[in-house]
Amino acid sequence: MLDGDKKEIALIYCRVSSERQKNDGHGLDGQEHRCRIHAEDQGYEVEKIFRDSFSGAGDFMQRPAMAEMINYMDKNAHKKYVVIFDDLSRFARDTVFHLKLASAFKVRGARRECLNFNFDDSPEGEFAETIVAASNALDRQKNRRQVIQKQKARLEKGYWPFFPPPGYKHIKDPVHGKLLTPEEPKASIIREAFEGFANGRFLTQTDVMKFLREKDFCDGKPTHLFYVKRLLVRAVYSGYIEYPDWGVSRMLGHHKPIVDPEVWGQVQKKLSEKAPIRTRKDYSCILSLRGYACCAYCGEPMTGSESTGRHGNKFAYYRCRNRNCSHRTKSIKKKDLEDEFCRILGNTQPKKNIITLARAIIEDVYSKRQNSSGELFSRTEKQIAKIDEEMKALGLLAGRSKKESAITLYEEQIDDLSKKKKELEKKRDSTASGPVSVGTAFDEVMKYLNDPVNMWVNGDPNDKRRVQALVFEENFVYDRKNGVGTAKVSVLYEFFERTRDRELQDVEMGGIEPPCKKELSLLCTNVFCLFFV
Repeated sequence: MLDGDKKEIALIYCRVSSERQKNDGHGLDGQEHRCRIHAEDQGYEVEKIFRDSFSGAGDFMQRPAMAEMINYMDKNAHKKYVVIFDDLSRFARDTVFHLKLASAFKVRGARRECLNFNFDDSPEGEFAETIVAASNALDRQKNRRQVIQKQKARLEKGYWPFFPPPGYKHIKDPVHGKLLTPEEPKASIIREAFEGFANGRFLTQTDVMKFLREKDFCDGKPTHLFYVKRLLVRAVYSGYIEYPDWGVSRMLGHHKPIVDPEVWGQVQKKLSEKAPIRTRKDYSCILSLRGYACCAYCGEPMTGSESTGRHGNKFAYYRCRNRNCSHRTKSIKKKDLEDEFCRILGNTQPKKNIITLARAIIEDVYSKRQNSSGELFSRTEKQIAKIDEEMKALGLLAGRSKKESAITLYEEQIDDLSKKKKELEKKRDSTASGPVSVGTAFDEVMKYLNDPVNMWVNGDPNDKRRVQALVFEENFVYDRKNGVGTAKVSVLYEFFERTRDRELQDVEMGGIEPPCKKELSLLCTNVFCLFFV
């Protein structure tokens, strides 16, 4: 108490280490209660309470409530405060930042009071405070090491010990303890995103990002491209566990996968391949080749814009956007560039006999795949039934045995069989889908193969992008004087060009050369997968 009736003004600071402790426990309330009793006993007037749910390690300015309290003291610099907290570890659990924080309080004229430690400005007092702060830092580091060891052990057993990734939640399982379980509707959205990216429904990661935004996947928060990149590479969605930072290699987890492992593998392969043709995010039908047609003089993708004439008529132009390009100021009429592009598209159009052949091959390939899938499903079911019988027999032996070593051996064998059964069930489920309507899907694909010019001229922005990705492997170059340069067509259209001059019109399936048939089969099947949704 100060002289007269004037009370000293106190600020109370409370902290727990996580949101879980804040929500599940009563740590903050208990700290505040004890600090208020101390303030009342000392005759202080409590002006404000600051409550943190943040780790004590690291920079104290990263703790929201601590930063708020220091700013509050700065705004009320004419006041001298007593800052109360119930334990020295609540102040800081890092020796360096403990001393820095103590200095920050001292500069502002604030006096610290702790319920279990007496501060002393003498050299001996500062030494004692440093020792206690170092001891708290050691406890924090030891706790962290123990937590990591436990989490790593869980990882190595095939469990996810961290906060559940989007699309999953933790449930308490009587056998496994905390177990990841798919959570709807996010699990279905993730599955659709993976499958769409794998089969070509989403041509780029940007398309996946737009899909997630449409579904409001992040609950009102913005979905950024880096979020999509991180989501698509997470092996946990395919039923596997890995954590390379701790030396935990990929292994089969105990949780149920959201994404088929084969689909996840296709996505990883696609992510590792060369980036697809670049197009603008604000892709429009007005200037559809922006970001796709490149300047012949510098190689940079061109941009474009519309201008208004004297009578209100609008004229669209393409131009180079590279500031260092000598042709940056030269405009190209929309009609000139796009007419030339359509001419190139028309030249790549395959003959009808090639299309007929492609359809026959794809129907043949998918028919064989369906038969093969049915056989694989039946064979896998028999293997699972056999494992069930073996597990049942081992269980009976373990129940009858009185030797601890024998029981342990039986349990290990049952565990191995259980893992094998789980792998077989995943394999079975991946082949259990219904028959694919190949004819209907192929007709959809044929719209692009039969008449790419019409699909590009009259289609929507998505159709235009599909045509460009289907026909050309890279962005094409345009010269104002010489027109379109040599454009690198896709592997499929390269095959069409090689077979353009062959007389295949009267050739039946059996008369096609085996290498040619095999190559066309693979190419057409890949294109089918690109467009089939």
